[in-house]
Amino acid sequence: MQLGTLVHQATAVSTAVLCLKFYAAIMVQGGKRFKAGSRPPEDAAMSIAKGVPQNFIGSPREDDPKVKKAKEDDRRWTRIIQNDLENIPLGLIVSWASVLSAKSSTAHLTFCAMFTLGRIGHTIAYAKGLQPHRALFWLAAVLGVLGMAVNAMLGAF
Repeated sequence: MQLGTLVHQATAVSTAVLCLKFYAAIMVQGGKRFKAGSRPPEDAAMSIAKGVPQNFIGSPREDDPKVKKAKEDDRRWTRIIQNDLENIPLGLIVSWASVLSAKSSTAHLTFCAMFTLGRIGHTIAYAKGLQPHRALFWLAAVLGVLGMAVNAMLGAF
């Protein structure tokens, strides 16, 4: 197998994995939003609402530990999604640009893996409330994207 083919395949797999990870995360987030009551009012009729009133803000009973936990989970998963939306699209653009002009195939494969594994690790660490793990995974993903960008620029000139 040619290394160029491997670079293309690895980038395609990375894209698919991150796409699946994102859709899995938004499904989890949707469930957390139902439990917190932060869905639109018309969603209260859905069976997944399980009698929890849906009004965008949830129950006003902040002193109830179950309500507090549900709202915390909702905010946590909303922030996971926001972070994905801030980082994954640009990372994938840079990744595919690097496929087109990588100076080093080995560097591309390494940085692409850093980006993908960093984003997966970031989601897991954020969901479990693990610090400094979350920050380290975020940094690994960012360094992966920056590495691919430099590799692409070096290959282009």
